[in-house]
Amino acid sequence: MGVVKSTTPGADTSTMASPLAPTRPTPGRVVGGLAMLALAGALTALAVALPGVVRTPLVAIGAAAITAAALALIVLYKGHNSHKYLGAAMLWGLGALTAGLFPGTDLGPFPVPLLAFAVAGLGLLVVLLQLLVRARAGSDDPPLVVDALMLGSALATAGWDAFARTGHHGPAGWTAAVVLVLVVSSLVACSAIALAVEQPRLRVAAAGLTVNGVGTALAAVCFHHQSVVAYVACAVAAVGGAVGLLGLPRDGVVRHGGQAAQRAARRLEIASLVPGPILLIDLVLLVIDPRGDSVLYGLYITVLVTFTVRHAATARSIDRTTAHLTFQALHDNLTGLGNRALLERALTEPDRASSLVLVELVGLDDINDVLGVSAGDAVIAAAAREVGLVAEELGGDAFRTAGDEIAVVLPGDPAQVLRHAERVVAAVTTAPATVPGAARFPLSAAAGVASCPFGDDYDPTDVMKPFVQADIALRDAKHLGPGSISVFTGSVAAEHARRSLLRDRLTQAVRSGEVDVHFQPVVSFTTGRVEKFEALARWEDPVLGRISPVEFIAVAEESNLVVALGEHVLRSAVRSAYEAGVFSVGVGVAVNVSVVQLQSPGFADIVVELVEQYRIAPHLLTLELTESVFLDEDSPAERVVTELAGLGCQIAIDDFGTGYSAFGYLGRLPVHVLKIDRSLTQSITDDVNGQSVVTCVVDLATRLGLTVVVEGVETEQQAAICRFIAAPLGQGWLYSPAVPRELLGEQLARVYPVPELLTVDGA
Repeated sequence: MGVVKSTTPGADTSTMASPLAPTRPTPGRVVGGLAMLALAGALTALAVALPGVVRTPLVAIGAAAITAAALALIVLYKGHNSHKYLGAAMLWGLGALTAGLFPGTDLGPFPVPLLAFAVAGLGLLVVLLQLLVRARAGSDDPPLVVDALMLGSALATAGWDAFARTGHHGPAGWTAAVVLVLVVSSLVACSAIALAVEQPRLRVAAAGLTVNGVGTALAAVCFHHQSVVAYVACAVAAVGGAVGLLGLPRDGVVRHGGQAAQRAARRLEIASLVPGPILLIDLVLLVIDPRGDSVLYGLYITVLVTFTVRHAATARSIDRTTAHLTFQALHDNLTGLGNRALLERALTEPDRASSLVLVELVGLDDINDVLGVSAGDAVIAAAAREVGLVAEELGGDAFRTAGDEIAVVLPGDPAQVLRHAERVVAAVTTAPATVPGAARFPLSAAAGVASCPFGDDYDPTDVMKPFVQADIALRDAKHLGPGSISVFTGSVAAEHARRSLLRDRLTQAVRSGEVDVHFQPVVSFTTGRVEKFEALARWEDPVLGRISPVEFIAVAEESNLVVALGEHVLRSAVRSAYEAGVFSVGVGVAVNVSVVQLQSPGFADIVVELVEQYRIAPHLLTLELTESVFLDEDSPAERVVTELAGLGCQIAIDDFGTGYSAFGYLGRLPVHVLKIDRSLTQSITDDVNGQSVVTCVVDLATRLGLTVVVEGVETEQQAAICRFIAAPLGQGWLYSPAVPRELLGEQLARVYPVPELLTVDGA
């Protein structure tokens, strides 16, 4: 009955164990098995040697069960639960053996055989109850043990009534012992049924254990009146128990999840309807043939109690599930902070003056790109934890409202909360240090603060108004740079309204081609002739008037319009230059290109298309990029630049000297032109060091075979200095502002005067 299976420790416990295979026995199991064999042998020898001891077939059945379990314990071991199964088998065999040895002995008022049968089932009951608890561990569903108790109490009640009606009676001690056996056996059978309902793959094992429970109860009740039936029932119970223990998983059961759990719950609901008809039939019989049976009435009370417990457990499970789902609906899974829905609740009719701080993390992209998204999530969780601690200390609450946004509601008006917002932003910067490998990546934040309406100022029709205002302030803070905090005010609102209107108008202008392209000449310092033109976007809106390129290009970059705007400027510049005959006389055109354009699919194809469409020499088209584009080696932007340089286009680094000035990439990238930023140009007449810097840049470019264009040339003195240091080309208001395409022909024909070289102080 107690033969076991084995499994390798640490193996998957969700599948049935493999077939039996001998393993090396452990000393403890050998000693335990030998002790059980000795006990079985001693009891059997007692039955043979002592005169007057009544021997029944139960002795052989019990001894066989103990012997099989003991041998299995010594020889085989697979799975962490095997010793429990073997212990249950031995206990059942010991009970059967004891009942066979002492068929007519009483322990006080209780017959020993009945007590022995009750004890025999306890081992199996303990094993099954442990499996039932494991099957629902960590679940909000009602415990399976409660369902087993409900089913078992109904079966025990119906069983007692059936046995009593068939003439099985006895004194009070006999009755109490029979009820005990019925309760234990019914619980064994119903626990096995509940386990099979939860885990359908255990149906065979459950059927065997159910047979064991019913057989044990039948053997106990019929022991004195119908001994043959008792012997057969006991033998059948032994076989059923063996089948059940062989079929149980060696390492216990694993709780189901997802749809499997839902199907199991539905099966259990159906199974829980079974006791009702059983008890109804019993009640009908009681009405038809009433009898005064205090035991039966006591069992009915037990049934009512177990049914009440079951429904209470179901109600508690529903409450737990509801609370769990409510928590999930109102909290972020990653950080555990409240989500946007809970924030909306917090902003609904606040009971005190408070302010909302909206924080956006800055620097997550680098962590995600290098360490992976999981590390980025860990940093977000760490930042949320730090912010949550600060918010709790300040008497507020924290919420995660977006992937990289955390909102904090703090008591007080914005002026009071502003200094606390600095602590919130500072808390974010400590997060990477708590995540392995992330400490080398700086993380910062920007924050926007807005007041939460309170009392008479509260507007129930716009609960999330503080969130919108804080978001506007956050955008203003992002313009100021990482670590900045901005408070929502009238001026911030006006600036946001203007930017929003500007974005809408710019979208329409790009679609309709209203953004114009002007051309500023790039002039040779030595000949005064125009060598190329830089195409510059200009926009005059019917509503807003003339808009500075600095302003509308920044808006374009924020709103993802920069790709469409850049393509429009590129196409318009090439078309206008071609129509004005710029390319035909060997003069080039330079167009500014953003890193977003370089990374957008198809940009290189557009350049190739324009070169082929207008049949221009590729070297007459210059693409100007800021030097920060080239910082990431082997980036998509660099690959596109290399492809376009291979086509023959000129590559220029714009605003050289204002960024990182990483001279190393000048040797590895196909750069043809360096454009010295106007800030350096302004310094060459005021600062000897500035002149030295420009001289070094020109000398470096000359040695590398690059062309230098000096931007922002506004005075003849600046031009003279540039000629003195051998800078070849200049661009600025000294020669001409950007002119519309209609004046391109005039600029082509113009030769700017070149005065004699001036003496430069300190040269």
